[in-house]
Amino acid sequence: MTGEGAHVELAGTGLCDGPWPELLPDLRPVLVVPAAPGRSCDPRDGWSAQAPGGGPHPGWSAVLDGNRLTVHRPGQQPWYDGEVAVGREWRRAVRVHRVLLLVTGPFSGVTDFGAAAGAGRLFLLTVPVRLDGPS
Repeated sequence: MTGEGAHVELAGTGLCDGPWPELLPDLRPVLVVPAAPGRSCDPRDGWSAQAPGGGPHPGWSAVLDGNRLTVHRPGQQPWYDGEVAVGREWRRAVRVHRVLLLVTGPFSGVTDFGAAAGAGRLFLLTVPVRLDGPS
């Protein structure tokens, strides 16, 4: 991510090719999602290499139900649907902020995330998110 103070401290999972949750220093929730077939980062859908400003991108939605997160792109097409190892603090951040920052790019896990970030190859998008089920 770019900009002064824009960073994500990698403290989550991400060692098994799956997404991992993080919290920004101001406790906003982030989901770091490795590249996968079918998960496009098209700028026309709102993806940017710059830290997003303003609110969530229109047309996108996310729902956290237990540990299952579903993210839909505009038109309700699924972008991500699967389990995420989230804890109580991350759920609380989702409940408080109701906005999720998605971070993706050409990396397969936490071990090569740094190289993608250092090369400026990350894509970012904010989406509205809500909690369903147990919180």
